[in-house]
Amino acid sequence: MKKRLADKINHPMYGKKHTLKTISSMKKFGSLNPMFNKTQSTESKLKISLALSKTPLGLYDKDNNLIKTFVNQVELAAEFGVFKTTISSYIKSGKLLKKKYYIKKLEKNND
Repeated sequence: MKKRLADKINHPMYGKKHTLKTISSMKKFGSLNPMFNKTQSTESKLKISLALSKTPLGLYDKDNNLIKTFVNQVELAAEFGVFKTTISSYIKSGKLLKKKYYIKKLEKNND
């Protein structure tokens, strides 16, 4: 258990109760679950990823020209072969990545 949740009063569900409808839907497992034995298409996975993505990022050169946009930190990290935490620290510090690029957050489009 995470240290911040060790004290039960700090738990996000403290004092809350699931509705009967929610409990019944959580009990659906195996063949009762509507997604049982179904796989999502690559297109569906991409739509879900875009919907859940918190911060789109822009890759800029030294002259502050936008080179490429990325859906999230994971995609950008994969492009450069680094960890997501590395990307996060470069965003926070404002330093050059690979001595060539700045990374900045972009506004999320809600299409």
